[in-house]
Amino acid sequence: MRKPVKEIENVLQNHGYSINTIICEVMKTFKLKTLCHQIGFQKEAGYSTSEILTLMLMLPLMLLKSVHALYKSEFQRVTTMKQSCIYRLKNNEKMPWRSLLLAMAKQFQRLVNPTNEVADKSAFIIDDTTIAKTGRRIEQMTKVFDHVAGKKGSKLGFKNLTLALFDSKSLAPLDFTLQVEKPLKKARHRKDRFKKQRNPKSAGAKRIQECHVSKIRNGLDMLRRALKQGFRAKYVLVDSWFSSHEFIQTIRGLGKNPMHLVCGVRQDRRNYLYNGNSLNASQLKLVLKSEGNEKRCRKRNIRYFEVIVDYEGIGHVKLFFCRFPYQKKWRLFLSTDISLSLLSMLEIYSIRWTIEVFFKETKQHLKLGTCQSRDFDAQIAHITTCYILYTLLAYFRRVNAYESLDKLFAEIKDELIEKNVAERLWELFDDLLQVVITSIAKSGLVDILEFRNSVEYDYMKELFENSFLTNQLKNLENAI
Repeated sequence: MRKPVKEIENVLQNHGYSINTIICEVMKTFKLKTLCHQIGFQKEAGYSTSEILTLMLMLPLMLLKSVHALYKSEFQRVTTMKQSCIYRLKNNEKMPWRSLLLAMAKQFQRLVNPTNEVADKSAFIIDDTTIAKTGRRIEQMTKVFDHVAGKKGSKLGFKNLTLALFDSKSLAPLDFTLQVEKPLKKARHRKDRFKKQRNPKSAGAKRIQECHVSKIRNGLDMLRRALKQGFRAKYVLVDSWFSSHEFIQTIRGLGKNPMHLVCGVRQDRRNYLYNGNSLNASQLKLVLKSEGNEKRCRKRNIRYFEVIVDYEGIGHVKLFFCRFPYQKKWRLFLSTDISLSLLSMLEIYSIRWTIEVFFKETKQHLKLGTCQSRDFDAQIAHITTCYILYTLLAYFRRVNAYESLDKLFAEIKDELIEKNVAERLWELFDDLLQVVITSIAKSGLVDILEFRNSVEYDYMKELFENSFLTNQLKNLENAI
């Protein structure tokens, strides 16, 4: 019996649980309840939106995929809240989810960068990822192309277009839109999709309209909103899909202090002015090759050409034709910052990879894309809560020097196991105590049945329960 007792003692003495810290301490630091009130993220009656939102944020930390899974698990005692209460909030078209995400991102920047300095390697990153679904009846459902899957990569789902800010240390999601692509072929499948009447002026109706707008336009709109909210960066990073002439020209005209763009570029028919000649990418590469301007970067083992050209309506830009090791094709990169060398350009462009890591971590750990609701508003709510939780974890990871979410979640899993072991030990102890009480009562020696309902018994049980996840939300209002 010594070992189990020691195990209980260790759990009782440990008050620094990651889940408790993230849910209570970090939310208190972010002032979540105040932010909800400031942006109008409120309900008229019942549980407050901050309470419901907190429970939604806890689900991935409890390793649960959905609201339904919570109420089928041992963690259903976390709250007296009914699951219908959560569903009503997720399906509410009036909720300003975009404003809430931007407010959380602004609070993150205030905490980690109070002087609002623009780092030399800070960047806005725009990219998309596929959110695959299995149900054709989900509202606005279409087929989208997943380039990772190759030529036969069309699948049911959405394209999640995301704008994030990298401040030279951490990446924070700022905004997103869900994009649709190819309509479902069969009319009955289109007819069977969930439909819902919305107020045209509601936040949900506006998100529906956005999903039919081009990704380039939505990306620029998101960037404009971010700049209007006070977010700043030195660069904008995108892949070749977004690097149209219109996109580059618009980026260079945004804000009081125009940002530089570093991007991949398709070698298409667009022309660049070089030595008085208007040449497309293929023609320009041949001219540079004939002039003997090929260079080699020994550090990266890259063969490349670099040249400053005049891009119509944009001005001088620097182009880099690069051939990477073991690749036959040349890749083309464009930088509006003509002072950059090849290595500096590649170092800045590689920052774009942080958003790929972000997509991987949110899908793997935060259950991004697992919402099964047919309501489009619920899909928006699900992604927003994933992004908010990532922001909280990014702050927690930054101040506690965690290298990645993998290590953080490994610790959370260990602590969940520890809590569950302690809780099972309490149940065994409770059963044993009940047997003892019953035996003594039957013997008639002591009227100990009253002990079961005594203050002392409740105090002893509370001593155990205070260390468990089932008591986390009792002081929620004070915590946030």
